[in-house]
Amino acid sequence: MKSNFFYLFLLFFSIVTFLAFFSSVQGKSGQVTEGQELFKAHCAKCHGQEGEGFLRLYPPLQNSRFLKTDVARLPCIMRNGLKGEIKVGDVTFNQIMPGNERLTAEHMKQLIIFMQTAWKHPRTQLSVQDWLTNCSST
Repeated sequence: MKSNFFYLFLLFFSIVTFLAFFSSVQGKSGQVTEGQELFKAHCAKCHGQEGEGFLRLYPPLQNSRFLKTDVARLPCIMRNGLKGEIKVGDVTFNQIMPGNERLTAEHMKQLIIFMQTAWKHPRTQLSVQDWLTNCSST
């Protein structure tokens, strides 16, 4: 009888643990999927479906310093746009990137999570709303 109780408890504990893990993974996966859809809708036309950039017109995002070391600037760039020269490797880009004021802080967070995940950059503690509050026109 005690043996049956132990096995039932073990089974119950295993199921609860599995469900907790699955819901955690599902939540992250949902953010990545939503971020991917946002990327396709707002970024891929210029930066490419895989973030590879386009010729010498639009810079690649895959190995962007903004995803690696300057993530806090990304929401400002997404909101306000960017102009001026950008150097990626030995290629200089100088096209105007328009801002997108319709992207919410949550959209920006999902975009950043997608890009960091898709291109295997370390995940960053995201404070998009704080970053937007502290940014000026780029």
